Amino acid sequence: MPAVEEANGPPLAVAFISADDFAAKRGRAWLWWPGHCERAAGPVDFDGRYADDWGLLLVMNDAAIARVGAEGTTCLAHLARSLDIKPFVLREREELDAGGVLEFIEDLELATPKH
Repeated sequence: MPAVEEANGPPLAVAFISADDFAAKRGRAWLWWPGHCERAAGPVDFDGRYADDWGLLLVMNDAAIARVGAEGTTCLAHLARSLDIKPFVLREREELDAGGVLEFIEDLELATPKH
């Protein structure tokens, strides 16, 4: 994952989940907190609902999971553009910015810059 820079507002997570678990509405999601160093990244149970502290959901097919595992996060924007990752923005822009997630979304080229 990219380096974490502190954000001002309450933390919001980027949740990564496989397409199979998303379709089944159960499984595991892996959380990353881009604006908050003190929040531990890691897997959580997924039951088809999005937690209040999730800001972005990235649903990844098997090819995307394998590529991110091999190459790291530098390939995420390409995978999102090629629809190997389907992003779901779960909060309003202001909440995403305060929670540290908006810059990550912009890095994926899923939103226009804030300036």
